[in-house]
Amino acid sequence: MGESLTGMTIWVALAFYAASQFFRGHPQAGTGRAGLWLLGIGLACYVGHVVSAFESHYAWSHTVAYRQTAAQTKALLGWASGSGLYVNYLFGLAWFTEVCWWTKTPEGYLRRPAWLELTARCFFLFMILNGAVIFVDTPKRWMGVGLVVVLAIAWRRAKHGRN
Repeated sequence: MGESLTGMTIWVALAFYAASQFFRGHPQAGTGRAGLWLLGIGLACYVGHVVSAFESHYAWSHTVAYRQTAAQTKALLGWASGSGLYVNYLFGLAWFTEVCWWTKTPEGYLRRPAWLELTARCFFLFMILNGAVIFVDTPKRWMGVGLVVVLAIAWRRAKHGRN
């Protein structure tokens, strides 16, 4: 049950994240309250994913999580590094920051400088490519590719909505 819950929560979280991106940069979306709700629900699902992973896979041990992350990295890339676990922590913090900023100052968040928007998108894309395309088996990999395509469409629409 724990493995299913861990897998399901991350896919649902990423689906909510992708859906939230359709509300960025469109004049008709206003301050994007629906997008903010989708982003917040996605964050809650991500937190559920982390909790589920630590409960069912890591016995609430950071050391175990680090070692298993290093083993997965070695199996796929040939070197043992658990540093990806810290990048996952940063991902959660970045997502939380996105939700907080959009909540506190919606206009400022939706009109932030292009370099900052690009940085956030690149980081989320990097994490999604690693977690939903590279470090998964083939059937899930296709879902990850589909998710990336959806994000590309949302971001392209948002770009044209800004101009």
